[in-house]
Amino acid sequence: MKRHRRGFPAAVITLAILLSVVAWRAPAWAADEGAKITGTVRYHVDPDRVWRYRRYYVADHKTGEIAEAVVALRGQSLRKGTYPAVEEVAVIDQRDHQFVPETSAIRAGQTVRFSNSDAANHNVYSRDPLHPFNNTIPSGGELTETFPRGGGISRPVELGCVFHNNMRAWVFVFEHPFFQVTASDGRYNLTGVPPGEYRLEMAHPAGRLRWSKEITVHAGETVTVDIDVSPDDVQKD
Repeated sequence: MKRHRRGFPAAVITLAILLSVVAWRAPAWAADEGAKITGTVRYHVDPDRVWRYRRYYVADHKTGEIAEAVVALRGQSLRKGTYPAVEEVAVIDQRDHQFVPETSAIRAGQTVRFSNSDAANHNVYSRDPLHPFNNTIPSGGELTETFPRGGGISRPVELGCVFHNNMRAWVFVFEHPFFQVTASDGRYNLTGVPPGEYRLEMAHPAGRLRWSKEITVHAGETVTVDIDVSPDDVQKD
């Protein structure tokens, strides 16, 4: 008697396809195969248009390197990447009636520890719908907040203190690791960048500066992009 092979039922095949779709994730990018994007953020003076924040963030007025500027990549492909989790806790102190540092950049899901080194009581609050909170920190005290979602470079979480209106800070929260806050030398280095097309962006929240440029990077290469800004890049109210 001739035997006929029976195929898999349609329902089983459909289930297998669905499971494979659910299980698929974008492959993790090997950081050592990525590109490097490096450069310096500088401010160029226009005598007729004074940038009043220059005295706070530009140490050398002749060369113009800017501190506390956030440099980051933007691109659809970055959302699909699989990146290592960040266990490090970022720290923001309240010292001399200021947030120190004033500008921070972290990964989505990362925790920030707020401390109060002043003799006076302080408070830290955010009214951003992405992560609203309002807590008082006594002298010598501290608290932690985890920022679960990222607004990227265009939407930092602005912080304040209800007791001292002059205190302010910004926390930029990213879904990927390709960002950096500049120190007084204005330098930035983004490493392990997957090859592709991106928008390189810079924001300085306190000084209201914004800048961007389309770039393309290839595996293993180093791309130097100096970011030169002027009063033309100051955001209007």
